Order: sequence, then C-alpha cells, then structure tokens
Amino acid sequence: MSNVPSNLKYLASHEWVREEGDGTVTVGISDHAQEALGDIVFGTLLIGMLGPCVILARAHVTAITAPTDATTGMPVELRLHASTRLRLRPILPPGPNVLIGPLGAHHVADDHVVLVPRHRGVRESLVVDISTAAPFGLQWWRRRVVVALPVALHIAPACGTPMVLAVQPRQHAGESILQGSAHGGEPRGARPYRPGDNRRHVHWRATAHTGELMVREMEGPVAQPVKVIVALPADSDAAQRVASRALGTIVRLLDRGAPVLLCTSEISGPVEGAVGDRRAAGRRLARAVAATEGGEGPASAEIAAIVVTR
Repeated sequence: MSNVPSNLKYLASHEWVREEGDGTVTVGISDHAQEALGDIVFGTLLIGMLGPCVILARAHVTAITAPTDATTGMPVELRLHASTRLRLRPILPPGPNVLIGPLGAHHVADDHVVLVPRHRGVRESLVVDISTAAPFGLQWWRRRVVVALPVALHIAPACGTPMVLAVQPRQHAGESILQGSAHGGEPRGARPYRPGDNRRHVHWRATAHTGELMVREMEGPVAQPVKVIVALPADSDAAQRVASRALGTIVRLLDRGAPVLLCTSEISGPVEGAVGDRRAAGRRLARAVAATEGGEGPASAEIAAIVVTR
C-alpha cells in the first residue's frame, strides 16, 4: 500500500491540501499525478521534436517566377512557393537565408528569394536547403532539394577590363582598324541640318522647297565585322576571368559601333555568330565551355584566350 499521510486531505483530481496551523495551507499533487504528468510532458516533447521532421519530409518548394538573365556578383530576385513555413538557404547559386511560406491567419505568402551567383553558366534548376525547427529551437531538421526553374537562368560574367585593341595605321593619322570611313555611302534622301553636318552635304533644292536648311542623308558605310575568338581555359576561376575580360572587350567594340562576331565553344560544339548588345554577348559567354585544342585537351593559357581580328 502507498503511504498516505494523515494530515493531508485529498481530492478526486489527485490534489491534496495540508493545514499548516498558522492560518495557511499547502497545496500539492499526488505521486500518481506526478508520474502521469511526466509521461504527458515526455510525449509532448517527443511529438514536438519529431513532428517538424514529418512536416519537412512532406514539404515541397516550387518556383513561381524567375528572371532569364543575371550577372555574377549581382543580386537577382525570384519567387518561390512553399507548402509550409520554412527556412530556406540557396546553395547553388548561393544566397542569404530567408523564411518563406504561408504567414499568419490569412496565409499571406512570403515568397521572395535573392540569389547572388558567383559563377557564370546556365541554370535550369536551383539547389536549396530547407529546414524547420522543434519548439524553442531544441532541434533543427534540414533537407536539400532541387527546384526546377520555369525558364533557364543565364548567368553572364561581370564586365571586366577590356583588352587593349591593336591600332593599325592608315593613310590618315588617327584612324584605327575599328574606325570606318569619314565619308558616307550613297545618298538616300534629305533631312534637316544638324550641327556638325558636313557643309558639302547641303541639299539646296530641298532647302529652297522647305524653307529650312536641309542636308543629304547618306547611307552609312558597311563595316566589316570584328571577330572575337574566346577560348576558355579548363580552370573555372581562370575561365571566369577570361570571360569577364572578353565581355568587357565586346562591350567596348559595340560602343564604338563595330559589328562583333563572337566565336566560342559550347557543349554542342563550336559556335560562331553575331552579337548586337551586351545581353546577347553575356548569354553566349554564359553558355561557353572550356575550349579544346585539336580535340586532345583543354586550353590553359589565359594570355592567348581572347583573339580580336578582322
């Protein structure tokens, strides 16, 4: 039999009261209640710690929107949907930790995720770590998942220092291989005079007809494309530097008005094509892979990795 003190008065709910004799009483619970309460606390903690693991195993993350272009070292934002509240950490490409998923009684979605790509390339999916915790953060559960993107993300290299372009002397001092003729082509019409127009191009008949000074509008000279050959080395860091410098060189050529023909190697093989702006050049360099020399091995010399020629 259990020891039941005679100075205690018990209730059916396993509580007891003891008179202290000075007008105060002490209230407590029985041994049976203490043992039952310990089992309840243990069960609650067990469920509280294992429950998030089950939730994490059933959670899923999908991409809602994603950009098509990004640049290494520059943050880019996309939207992800999570079935439950999760802590998400982008791994590839990397990014800061963020909480996503339904929030509050109205299930307001917090779905903005920021990536900061470190390497160029084309990504069709993301690698992220999702995690959730037990009450009071006693135990964290983590799972790595791959999230497919709705569109391919082209990560272009940063615009690096352009090459020093070689200057080929011509008949007139100051002209370079990238400059066109100072004279236009065939006339194609008349337009109002603008400061800096050649006085020899004044169209006197159109001037007399319209009452304002008109000049002949000339066809621009057809420039010969500048071919930029980019041979990336096998080392990823070296290839990143070469691609950045190649993009800087292409941007400088385009700023000078020179048509550019970019030659790279891709997974499908050598690719040669015109690029008309920075975005097109960045996409080509994002898809570029290490070149092979004679099909035997990857190119390794950075100094000869970019060739600019007519």
